[in-house]
Amino acid sequence: MMPTAEQLDEWFKAGTLKRLGIGIRRACYAIPDTDLCVKCYRSEEEIALGKHVGYEPFKPLRASVIVEIRKNRFSDRKNTSCQEWRYYRSVIKRAPKELAEAFPETIERLLVPVRGWCLVESMVRNFDGTPPRKFHEACAAVVNDRGLHQRMLSALKSLRDRLVESRIRFYDPQNILVQWTSAASFRLRIVDFEPESRVAIPLDELFPFLARMKIRRRFDRYMKMFAPVFS
Repeated sequence: MMPTAEQLDEWFKAGTLKRLGIGIRRACYAIPDTDLCVKCYRSEEEIALGKHVGYEPFKPLRASVIVEIRKNRFSDRKNTSCQEWRYYRSVIKRAPKELAEAFPETIERLLVPVRGWCLVESMVRNFDGTPPRKFHEACAAVVNDRGLHQRMLSALKSLRDRLVESRIRFYDPQNILVQWTSAASFRLRIVDFEPESRVAIPLDELFPFLARMKIRRRFDRYMKMFAPVFS
């Protein structure tokens, strides 16, 4: 059941939501008694945790990132969650079924007084309830099973080709997850993307062929980065 902004506000204030992960700008929390999670900009306390939470040595967030979080928390136009929500709606309308299935089944935005614009979306879990792993991590775990390993690589290339064909502005393959739907079957999922460029003139949005080129380039870089795992 979709929570209300008021419920989320109360849970955030009470500190009862379990944090699932935290990125440079946003954190993600599980919503109790549902198959949903909520993403929003870091709180002031989370800003103080630094760049790589849980890892040493401590590195503070860049001043520009902190300014961006504080400035855009309540901005309908510039908040990343609002941008993602709008882009998701346009993608789902035009993406082929096989590609649309990589994205969350549900994404809704809510304006929560204590945290600004938030995204409530379907939580991706494996069939046994465990969290999915990033593609390169999952691929490394099955490297000795050549058949499964090749299936996973083929699935990644197929996802790349569909993104290119549909001109979906997803440029971070390192965020692709492997969701196990049974002990022997899986799906590739995309649950975190920032569709709007941070440059003054978003040429990849104005000229689709540039988006296609950028998708291919980022995937090529990813394949080279983890070449030992993918070979």
